[in-house]
Amino acid sequence: MNIVERSSSLEQRLLGQTLAGKYKLLDVQASGVFGVVFRAEQYFCRRCVRPVAVKVSRQSELTEDTAPYLFGDALILAQLLAAPATSLDDAGRRHLVQIHDMGLLPEYDDRAFLVMEYVDGLPLLSHMRAAGRFSVSMGLRFLKQICRGMALVHAQGAVHRDLKSDNILVDRRGVIRIVDFGLAAYTDRLRGFAAGSLGTFTYMAPETLLGRSTPASDVYSLGLLMYELFTGGGPHLSVAWSADDKTDARDEHLRMKRALQFPPPSTVQNEIRNDHRWLDAMVARCLAVEPELRFADAGGLLAALEACEAGQPLPPLAETTGKTSLFLEPTTQNDVDPFFREVRRLLAARAYEQAIDRLDVHRPPEWAVLDAMGARTLRALGQAYLGAGNPSAARECLEQLRATRKEQDLLPRAEYAAALSDLYKCYRQMGQMEAARACQEEARQLL
Repeated sequence: MNIVERSSSLEQRLLGQTLAGKYKLLDVQASGVFGVVFRAEQYFCRRCVRPVAVKVSRQSELTEDTAPYLFGDALILAQLLAAPATSLDDAGRRHLVQIHDMGLLPEYDDRAFLVMEYVDGLPLLSHMRAAGRFSVSMGLRFLKQICRGMALVHAQGAVHRDLKSDNILVDRRGVIRIVDFGLAAYTDRLRGFAAGSLGTFTYMAPETLLGRSTPASDVYSLGLLMYELFTGGGPHLSVAWSADDKTDARDEHLRMKRALQFPPPSTVQNEIRNDHRWLDAMVARCLAVEPELRFADAGGLLAALEACEAGQPLPPLAETTGKTSLFLEPTTQNDVDPFFREVRRLLAARAYEQAIDRLDVHRPPEWAVLDAMGARTLRALGQAYLGAGNPSAARECLEQLRATRKEQDLLPRAEYAAALSDLYKCYRQMGQMEAARACQEEARQLL
């Protein structure tokens, strides 16, 4: 039977010891129910190589089968960092904490240990408490760094699910580091979300309460963080969430989430009111109750932040979501015709097979010269096949559409980019990562 040592005896037993013959534990950095984090030094041939942080589990008698469940967060983070990188991903890696080593300790009752990069700094929460609220320049600097790190997470198909100011560190150089991936998960390829109602109630997105987390759920948490940075508070901080574990309070919490009213940040921040009014709309979009009305992921939020800083208007919703505007809101007069209105209804209801049946009779042959109707049909078919779990068929439609882009523009730029994003998902699901990255880069260039 596994044993969990909860007293301070574990800290006393390990302090000053050298684990795995190379990690000398110097002092306790944090102590919790599940483990202890030590500041340590890594040695090689009795020479100090670098400072590290070492986490040791309280649970003992672990095996190669049970240990991965205990340190699942480390495995997810290691997989994210090990994935083939683009130049944009490299910028995000700087803001994630590197994993150096992990293993079991037979000499300490088969406990598990994890060795991470040591970050010499304080949580963003500490800086926020000291500052009250941040200047726009400082707040945006921190936010863009968080978005770069989270853009890498979202691009790999994962969600953090517990973004908040005490899970973000600021090192001595002022560089943001995102930590605590204990609730992180990969989204289900077919369902499009990570199941489970996990996280901190105060920072949870409404749909997370219902067990349907997506990258847009992390964007909601980023919106709350943004609001705190620029106003020093927020109505979400004063809501009396139920802490009774014996009662299912999800419906009540969801009602409370939907009832939250956020005054524009400009009402309490003169700098925003005078020079950065676009931040009001930016924050409001992040905090939309419905996830499809937010930025689709951290990459979309980052692109919008950089565009507005450069003096450009806030990008339209269609350019900052993962869905084409065809199925969110009309962009042309033709979008009101009964056929595509019915297609939008079927896709919104996840009736993908029915949508395919309606669209397939209008699918243009591969040899045909496309017109606008054909382009829209291929775009919709790609989305329907992808939703139905048939990435190969979706790829055929979207590649046919992609080929026409070289000859003529039949769809708005944002819709082509959304189609490329879906094509990226197709290739990713099919294990063709080089083709997936090419689509991802092409979509980013379009936007």
